[in-house]
Parts: sequence; structure tokens; C-alpha cells
Amino acid sequence: MTGKQLACRIGGKDMTYNNQRCRDWTHPYQWEGEGNLHDSGCGIFSLCHIAQWLTGKVQQPEAWADFACTYGGRGDDGTDRPELLSAIIREGRNEELGFCCPDPSLQNDKDKLFHLIYDLHGAALCNLRLGHIVALVDARIVDGQKQLLVIDSYSESASDKVRNSVCEVLEQTAISYDIRNDAGLVTGTGVSYGAFWVDAQLPMNFNLLEPLQK
Repeated sequence: MTGKQLACRIGGKDMTYNNQRCRDWTHPYQWEGEGNLHDSGCGIFSLCHIAQWLTGKVQQPEAWADFACTYGGRGDDGTDRPELLSAIIREGRNEELGFCCPDPSLQNDKDKLFHLIYDLHGAALCNLRLGHIVALVDARIVDGQKQLLVIDSYSESASDKVRNSVCEVLEQTAISYDIRNDAGLVTGTGVSYGAFWVDAQLPMNFNLLEPLQK
């Protein structure tokens, strides 16, 4: 099965992909004493993917998980993105991540999102489905259709809530994983993709991250 990280090319860039499906991500990411990066770290992994995309520097998910827990960015259902981004800006850590975030709130203006990524080369944290955070890092227009490039730590390209909006998968980000039944028994293996293009109408509840001027 694919391990914790995968070295791959995404959108023409060398990336270290953090594979949340790997159960070896045992570093604590706790709410009321429960949770680790494997089961709750999608927001942290997405933050790391965006930072590497913007800066070229690999980030340590464990360090950012600790930061989130310390400064209020860990919520009862995972990462509280507005609180985490507010803390990153307040503590002066955003420059090392390569972005500014004038408004950390969740937004749903899809034209503004596409403009940020397509024209300004920014990025966004968002949901493709409720309850799971992914990174949006690039944009394109194909035959008149606006599309966004997703880096998804849990590689949900085949999810029933996502797959019909997938326009292309990046083959080099293929992730193999165990399929388990409710009792935890491995009953087979699966393959999905950590990076893929989706219709720009799919993302919702996004945080807009503007690139720093160089």
C-alpha cells in the first residue's frame, strides 16, 4: 500500500504528497483527547500542500498540527480553518507559507475563487463535499469549461460525491489502499488519485489565499 508520502509531479511541480489514507500518520491531532493526523488531518495536509505549491518548500504536517492545537485551529470535527488561518496571520507565520489571507472566513463566490487561482495564481482551502478539506492550487479553461486542480490528501477522486465532476486524474498520484469492512477486516485493495481536475462549480466553503508579492 502507498506509504505516508509520495514524491510526484503535480501541475509541473515536484511535490511531496501527504497520503492521509496511510494509517502510519499517528501523530496526535486531538480534540478532547481523541484524534490523529490519519483520521482528522485533512486540513493540515491541505495547508502543507498549498504552502509547498506556493513556496517550493516541504512542510511538516506534525508541526502544523501542533500549531493548530495550540492556537485554536483544531475543532470538534477537524480543522477550524478560519481560526487556524487567523492564528497563522496573527503569529506572523503566513510568509513562510507563501500567502496572505485578508479574510479568513468561508466564502462561496465561485467567480472570485476562479479569478484568484487563474489570474492571480493564488490557492484555496475548500470542501468538495461537506466534512473534508482539500487544496485548490491551479486553474484552467478547457473547451469553455472552467476547471480547478485539486490536491486531496484522502484521494477521493472516486467518491460518489465527487467523481461525476472529475475532468481528469493525474496518473502519477495513484494511491493504493486497503479496503476494510465494518469489523476492520481487509477485504480487498483500491486505487484512487491524490490530484485531479474538477469542474470549477464543485468547490464550496473556501478560504481564499492570495500569493505573496515577490
